[in-house]
Amino acid sequence: MKKSLSFISILFFSLTFSYSQKKLSDIPDTSKYSEPDSSVEVIQVPGEVEVQIPDELIITDEVPICFNGIWEGSDRYIMFQEKSDLQQIVSPDIQLSHDNYIWIYLKIFYGWYLDRAAEKTNRKNTEYPYDINDTVFRDIQNIKIQFKPLINSPRCSAYEMIVQYPRIKEPVVIPVCVIENKLYLNFAIKTNELPEDENNDIQEKNPLNGSWSSVGKVSGILVSKPIVSDNLISTYITKDSIYYIRYWKTNMPYSSEMAFFSDGKYKYEVPKHINSAGNIYTCVTGRSVTIRNVERKNLPLTDYIMNDEQNVIAFGEPYMIKIQETCSLQNMMEIVKVSNARKAPPEDPPFPPAELDWHLEDIKNLEMGNQIIQAVRKRQREFYEKYKLGLHY
Repeated sequence: MKKSLSFISILFFSLTFSYSQKKLSDIPDTSKYSEPDSSVEVIQVPGEVEVQIPDELIITDEVPICFNGIWEGSDRYIMFQEKSDLQQIVSPDIQLSHDNYIWIYLKIFYGWYLDRAAEKTNRKNTEYPYDINDTVFRDIQNIKIQFKPLINSPRCSAYEMIVQYPRIKEPVVIPVCVIENKLYLNFAIKTNELPEDENNDIQEKNPLNGSWSSVGKVSGILVSKPIVSDNLISTYITKDSIYYIRYWKTNMPYSSEMAFFSDGKYKYEVPKHINSAGNIYTCVTGRSVTIRNVERKNLPLTDYIMNDEQNVIAFGEPYMIKIQETCSLQNMMEIVKVSNARKAPPEDPPFPPAELDWHLEDIKNLEMGNQIIQAVRKRQREFYEKYKLGLHY
């Protein structure tokens, strides 16, 4: 019995030792690896667009020049900054911060009245007092904004606007782009060109060819938190086709890895993830890099506009249009004054006017010999006399 126990103990010890040796042998030899040589020149693939990596985007409090001025939309006016000396038009006891705030004026009552919903000042404005009525906010909204460029270019036209709403802890990200003094919320950024072998086969180069990554579309630049789209539709344009690729929200961490799809002849690559509007979007599931949900359509691409650098395209109608180059409160107050002084015309009657003959004389003649009707008319006259004196209760 003792010999059996000793044999089992020795066998168990041998197995444990061999297993630990195997685990030690699995540890990689760090001497085989070395730090990358900084002297080696990194060659950039020709034709690729230099887009900011999400972790390297620079947030600035300064408003880009392209956002200067007064902007008008279908239901609001907006100023992204105010260049007047605001301290001269508010009460002396109000201390204004140096942060930048958005100015929003809502068109309410079908556009007949402008509500000063969001400004940097408050209702103690001395030069331009606020209207106090039942239709406006009780307290003016102070909405702080910052900007983050999406393209590394001195003439960048695509930004993420970081908005800090009152009583909302987390900032809200609103992607916007400005092309030809028009502001769009539905746009895409070019990420790469066609494959080299296909690009060489094309004689006339088209700036639309390549991958266009859609940017998170929101419901608007609002006084409250906007709604962000759960899905994005990116496009890949070749010499004869348009491929639409759907991205959806995911909890996966952002990766710069590329995903692929093929038309049978060429293999195309697009970003696997899109980091936009504070969310991560993906076009594949899990660790896969093969795109399966691709929809193909024939050219041409319609209803779009491209910026001068040919790296941003916007779709559909603009969300807002610049109506003035200067962004001063005085100019905006002139717009408010003129708009609120208007009077809405009376509404049309629900039924068209008609020429009706009630035959009142004939009715009077018929009632003359009827004692019951005459008694009713007498009570009506007595009630009217009491009504005039306030004795009808």
